[in-house]
Amino acid sequence: MSKRILILVILVTVVFVGKVLFDITSDYGQVILSAERLSRGFATALNEHAVYTFSNAENTLDDLIQHLQERSSRAMPDERQLHRLLVNYRLKSPNSPFLFATTAGGRLHASSSDFPVRGLNLVNREYFQHHLNSRDTAPYISRSPNSLIDGDWLIFLTKRISNPDGSLRMIVGISIDPLHLNDFYRSIELGTHDRIFLFRKDGAVLTLEPFYKAFMDKIIPPTDTIRRELAKRPHAGTIHMEQGLVDETSRIVSYRFSNRYPVVSVVSLREDDVLARWRARSAKSAAGALLLVVLVGTLGLLVYRQVKALKQSEDKYSLISTTANEGIWMLDADDRIIYVNPRVGEMFGYPGEEMVGHPISSFMCPDQLADHEVRMRFRKEGGSERYERRFQHRDGRDVWTIISAAALIDDEDGYQGVVAMCLDITDRKMSEERQTRLEEQLRQAHKMEAVGILAGGMAHDFNNLLQSIMGYIFLARMSVEADSEAREYLDEAEKISGQASELGQRLLLLSRGGVALLRAAPLAPLILPLVSSELEGTAITGEFDLPDDMPHVTMDEALMKQVISHLTVNAVETMPEGGTLRITGATLTITAKNGLPLPAGRYVHIAFSDTGGGIPADNLPRIFDPYFTTKEMWNRKGMGLGLALCHTIIRKHKGMISATSPVGEGATFNIYLPVAGEDAPTPFSAPPQFF
Repeated sequence: MSKRILILVILVTVVFVGKVLFDITSDYGQVILSAERLSRGFATALNEHAVYTFSNAENTLDDLIQHLQERSSRAMPDERQLHRLLVNYRLKSPNSPFLFATTAGGRLHASSSDFPVRGLNLVNREYFQHHLNSRDTAPYISRSPNSLIDGDWLIFLTKRISNPDGSLRMIVGISIDPLHLNDFYRSIELGTHDRIFLFRKDGAVLTLEPFYKAFMDKIIPPTDTIRRELAKRPHAGTIHMEQGLVDETSRIVSYRFSNRYPVVSVVSLREDDVLARWRARSAKSAAGALLLVVLVGTLGLLVYRQVKALKQSEDKYSLISTTANEGIWMLDADDRIIYVNPRVGEMFGYPGEEMVGHPISSFMCPDQLADHEVRMRFRKEGGSERYERRFQHRDGRDVWTIISAAALIDDEDGYQGVVAMCLDITDRKMSEERQTRLEEQLRQAHKMEAVGILAGGMAHDFNNLLQSIMGYIFLARMSVEADSEAREYLDEAEKISGQASELGQRLLLLSRGGVALLRAAPLAPLILPLVSSELEGTAITGEFDLPDDMPHVTMDEALMKQVISHLTVNAVETMPEGGTLRITGATLTITAKNGLPLPAGRYVHIAFSDTGGGIPADNLPRIFDPYFTTKEMWNRKGMGLGLALCHTIIRKHKGMISATSPVGEGATFNIYLPVAGEDAPTPFSAPPQFF
């Protein structure tokens, strides 16, 4: 047994130690990989910033050279005029301390920093020697550890201006403060011992962070490690160096060469700092392994779980990334899209390349175009503003946005286009619309409840009076001859009293919903014969699309017949010359996204659509109000309770009824009733009957 225990202990120890070693190695690889990705990302960002800085400086020089060549192709400009010109271009480059120009002989001819300029000899400067020996018109980037003009540490970007015969006419240059680049470098959070460099391709140091003046005049020759890496990856890569460029420590070095300028950005991370947390974790894991060897069983399992927890925690670490939550686009002077970011494509449903070249107005809703034209005229005058705009998604739905737009104005060429940012507020707009609808529906429900209470009280008194009237009519008929003229009047009065009795029934139904005898039944067998009967003898065609598999609903069939009858009669009255009444049915699942004031669940949806004159927009919100009617008054058609009763009955069945009426397309009444057994309404009590 002891031998077995020993073997078991050895086996457990070997397995656990192997597992711990594997985790430590894997963790090491993950830490190094994360550091490499981080340094490469920073090197790319630094390179883009350097290119941006040099590009701005070069653009300033190009504008200056074009101005000089337009004025004269041979003679050196007057020193005073050139000084003023350099001052003007200096104002366009706030990050450049000064601009200058030298003669072909190497003498400083003019500077933006002072006038008259000191007669400095620049023959020994490397940029002068470069342009003297080369007719290349490309920009040259040089460094000056100690500027002859103001003593500062500067980077110079210079260009050669040649005479028509190719000889050197003059050199113009612009200075770049290395500390301006360092301001950006300091915005990148690195460790205390990490370093950032900007080299020329020949190894000359242009700047570094932290900034050391004593290091600025150095040229760093490439080591064998660097040469091998450059042979494999000439533009960008990561190197592990046993000795850093500044100190003797091992470092992870990432570099990025510029395709436009002979510069390379370097980010150097000290491996000791990168691996500090890993070493701490590794030491803890090793201690746990040793403890497990002593305790074996339970303690070993706890240590293993701890290591596993550490591994899972490390796996959750992710690199910092920045993404814009707002859509961004740029328009040219012809108001056509020249750039969109991915967020715009997500909002509108188009790939970015499909949008480029099209006017932004082609993605707007038609009713927004007139306002867009007004705002574009304002933009071409230089105006900036913030406003709401509704676009159309590729799938046809509306996309509401808040636009912040500004004009791109060039001092010489004027209006160049527009840059705009948009924030998607569609969800907020939809929420506001749903809230408005819900508030209106709640107001309607409260109003119907108040009217129902009033109607119930009136119905009781009305029924009592009506009983007396009908009794006196009965007695009067017994007192007159059958062929008497008064008998005809009494018959008519009895007929009208019957209509009044029907009105009383409606008032009671409006008050409490009528007698309820609820049972689960299908709607189609109820709808087909009743609608067909109402349409008989009219010039109206009935069309039915009621699937056989529609589920049952819990309903009072007598009440539901009244709803179907009222809706059919209304449709007939709106089509006196004939038309079509189409009745469709479907089953749908309602959620909060549907925007309907109903509990979530499965519902049967019945739609009554006619081809009549429709309902005016002003009347549509009031059609379910009691006694609201557009029909003729003082007869049976003027009671105005039909749709109000439909609303009350459907609400008592835990459903809802609504109406839509697009201009010139008739009207559609939509009924939603919960599927039986899933969301059946609670039975409601029946009111007392008086007649």
